[in-house]
Amino acid sequence: MSRNSQQNRAARKRKKQQRGGARQHREFRAEIDAGSLIFAGIEFAFGPSANAESLRRTVDDLAELEGSPVAGAALDRVSQLLDASMDHAFASGWQPAELVHAVRREFGARTARLTVAAIGSHAGRTSAHKSAPEPWREQLDELNIGADDAPARGRLSAWRAAENAETTATWTAILSLLGFCNYLAPLTPLMATPPNWVTGAAASRPAKRGAEPKVLSRIRGLLAKAEATTFAEEAETLSAKAQDLMTRYAIDSAVIDAHAHTSLTDQVVTRRLLVDNPYPEAKVQLLHCVAKTNNVRVLWHQRFGLVSMVGMPVDLDLSEMLFTSLLVQASHALSEAGGDRVKRSPSFRRSFLLAFATRIGERLTIAREQAGRDASSQYGKELVPIMAERSEAVGSVFEEQFPSVVTTSHSITNEHGWQAGRVAAELADLTGGRERITG
Repeated sequence: MSRNSQQNRAARKRKKQQRGGARQHREFRAEIDAGSLIFAGIEFAFGPSANAESLRRTVDDLAELEGSPVAGAALDRVSQLLDASMDHAFASGWQPAELVHAVRREFGARTARLTVAAIGSHAGRTSAHKSAPEPWREQLDELNIGADDAPARGRLSAWRAAENAETTATWTAILSLLGFCNYLAPLTPLMATPPNWVTGAAASRPAKRGAEPKVLSRIRGLLAKAEATTFAEEAETLSAKAQDLMTRYAIDSAVIDAHAHTSLTDQVVTRRLLVDNPYPEAKVQLLHCVAKTNNVRVLWHQRFGLVSMVGMPVDLDLSEMLFTSLLVQASHALSEAGGDRVKRSPSFRRSFLLAFATRIGERLTIAREQAGRDASSQYGKELVPIMAERSEAVGSVFEEQFPSVVTTSHSITNEHGWQAGRVAAELADLTGGRERITG
């Protein structure tokens, strides 16, 4: 081979190596750029740096990576971040159903389905179906999260395929969820968090919640029948003894607890309820009226659509049952009242529900006072300090958990809705079917 040929071959080899090195450098830089885009997009999606236009541009840049070798690395990275976000959320006291509920309120159904996928990955990694407390596993079942060990990347890819949406839409959902989890407010842990789960029989025992599950199931079945009645006369006849029964049951339980000489503060528990749209403020007002009458304190986590309830287990059970029943009755009454266009307006419906809640609170207060007088004649002077001590215990636990509370107020914007709501509340059945249980 001539000297010129050798020189030409060497020159071609050097150029090829240079081109390969440049390509490797560009790919390396692209991976770095993808990571920078992801973290920038998270900040643009939620929080103090949120910016819709900047998020759109970032999402467009990430979508352009689709089909390139870098795209896989980017999805691997966000899969890891989603998994870490679940660890952060659950360590902060959040539960699966609460997180999905809050995300759906904030971003919609697509991002909520992504949250379910991320929770599924977390559940597989932590063996949640075997180790988590019973209420946690029940929430996984309600979310249709099966017991499998699919990796985070696999669940993310399955979610993207099932959504059948533009790449920009799926990237927006991913970045939104990551940003949302970065700024989650901590909640009071209501059960063991994932690092503290245990395996075996201890994990299968449900937490005690006052009445036995079979009794609660029977009550709920009867509640459904009570809510389905179309006879206002029947509801009105039953309503006179409603809060009387609840109060007497709670008072009897209080006297038994007092004679047992147990710590009242240790008996106080916290639960959380999910409050759906529309008109969440009216629903929370109804819950507040029911809870206040039954010595339960409530706090509305407005941004997330959650309500914390603090009280004795028996009082919480009764408040939840009555609230659920009254909410169904209010919905039925609102449907019957909304015939013309005026009565279908948001202002009418909101005012209707607020009035319903207010009048229910008045009726419950009257019934509770009557029941209290009847119980005093049975138990005598010992009843007053017993009930005062229970109220003080509930208040101290509530204030310890929520030292800074802001009181909210609601304005009425539709007088017709307000009047109609009060009329409906007069006909509401406050017993929730408990008369029939006793019978």
